[in-house]
Amino acid sequence: MSQQASFNLFRRFLTFLRPQLVLSTGLLLLMLVEIPVGMLTPYLIQRLVDDAVERQTVDDLFMWAGLLVVLTLVAVLIRVLGGYWNILISTRIVPRLRLKLFRHVQRLPLRFFSGSETGYLMSRQLDDVGQLGGVMPSTLAGALVNTLKAVVFAGMLFWLEWRLALCALAFAVFIFVFQFLISGTLRRKSRISREKWSKVSESLHQGISGHYLIQSSASEGRETLRFAGVLHDCVRADVDRQTYHLLTGEAFRMVSAFVPPLLATAGTYLIVTSSFTVGKLFAFFMYLQQMAGAVTAVAGTNPALQTAFASLERIFELLDKDVELDSPKPGKRLPADEVGIELEGVSFGYQNDQTVLHDINVRIPPRSMVALVGPSGAGKTTLSHLLSRFYDPDEGAIRIAGSDLREYSLKSLRSRIGVVPQDVFLFDRTVAENLSVGCARASRRQIEAAARAANALEFIESLPQGFDTLIGERGVRLSGGQRQRLAIARELLRDPAIIILDEATSSLDSHSEALVQAALDTLLEGRTSVVIAHRLSTVIRADLILVLENGRIVEQGDHRRLLARQGLYAKLYETQFSVPAETEQEAPAPAAGG
Repeated sequence: MSQQASFNLFRRFLTFLRPQLVLSTGLLLLMLVEIPVGMLTPYLIQRLVDDAVERQTVDDLFMWAGLLVVLTLVAVLIRVLGGYWNILISTRIVPRLRLKLFRHVQRLPLRFFSGSETGYLMSRQLDDVGQLGGVMPSTLAGALVNTLKAVVFAGMLFWLEWRLALCALAFAVFIFVFQFLISGTLRRKSRISREKWSKVSESLHQGISGHYLIQSSASEGRETLRFAGVLHDCVRADVDRQTYHLLTGEAFRMVSAFVPPLLATAGTYLIVTSSFTVGKLFAFFMYLQQMAGAVTAVAGTNPALQTAFASLERIFELLDKDVELDSPKPGKRLPADEVGIELEGVSFGYQNDQTVLHDINVRIPPRSMVALVGPSGAGKTTLSHLLSRFYDPDEGAIRIAGSDLREYSLKSLRSRIGVVPQDVFLFDRTVAENLSVGCARASRRQIEAAARAANALEFIESLPQGFDTLIGERGVRLSGGQRQRLAIARELLRDPAIIILDEATSSLDSHSEALVQAALDTLLEGRTSVVIAHRLSTVIRADLILVLENGRIVEQGDHRRLLARQGLYAKLYETQFSVPAETEQEAPAPAAGG
């Protein structure tokens, strides 16, 4: 990465630092106080030693020692206060960045999630944000202060003995050149290591979330080997990065190990052959130690900086993902009732060269039910996604209540459209919290009323803590029918004008199916509804049936007329719909010749 690219990354990160500018400035000023404290300590040591040696008396010894103790306590106080301010700054910046990432991810379109692993997103949020220490104010202020310290202490070295100072300065120059030469390789290895760790997070998430499939297919051994392979790649990348850091660090320490003996020898020679004193040699080594510490700290900032830049690249790569769907501000608000839907010339494809829906034209009157039927892959779910504006059509327009979907604010649109999917998602929260998703201000009485209307109240009250019972991740502590009734109650509480329903009762036992169906009847009553139908009873009751094949509406009408046509619908009627005996008896017979 070029220096310009690094600067651009840091400039973007500054937006998160600005709110902490006052506290960061205070931290910098506090750290600057360390410089005069560091200058005084060696000087006092020099006076203590030289006075005692030259005057052969300890009269002022305790005075100098007392001053040293005071300076030490001041230095400790500065470090503690600075450390506390650093904690305040970092704990304000990091959560803000995590929140921005979370908020951005929540606004990304379904198109993004269909091509991204959950582990990838978690790695950005948890791992990369945690690797930003190199660009935090404390690190940057420390680098600036340590640079000033190095200059000041180098000046003190020259003031004490310029010949020894030249040797020390050569060492400092070596450190900076060395760190500059390794920085590019270090960042590249840090980025590779981060990417490999993301793969571990992805594999771990899949292994945990897919535990049922893994155990039911006796694939534990194979999945463990797969995870071991991903983990091995990560370990190799991390070993490579740490080995490089180790070798370069040892090379630096090897060179630096020769400096003190060399300077001690030269200093002793100067004491014997010139006016250079023992006290000055003590002070010189203390200034040298502080200068070396400052130089090393500045040089040590580089690995942390490269790691932080590698993580910033990945963080901003995610933040730069386009939200895609523009929502006008403030935008129209969807009417509360009498909401009709019209699709005119709608075509759509997930990829530019692959159209999924072709020239869809249909009008759905308010408070009517439309059933979508057709073979798998016909485009039923895609059509339902367009109605909720998870995607925009490539051609044509979708209008609700006479206005194009793109004229409504997304929040208003989706707050008035209820969705009950086939695979119900529930949070690992209480029953009440799950029911109030999308209706956070609902009272307990309203929640209970929605549960009662969805035939869910009885089983909820039988739970250990009733509405306050935690139901586990994805509602694992509930049966399929119970999860579906909670999803229906959730939408009843939201009271949307439009319902999109991927009906899923085929896998339930007869008792659960009857309860869910009764709840669905309550949910659909008086609302405009679009149902991906799996049951004959739903299809028969629909005001309009759309038969899709290969992304086109090939037939439309009511149940009796479509049967009479002896087309695709009639074939689906014969093969796809599950028809219990009692339902068959109630179903209308095909028209003559059908």
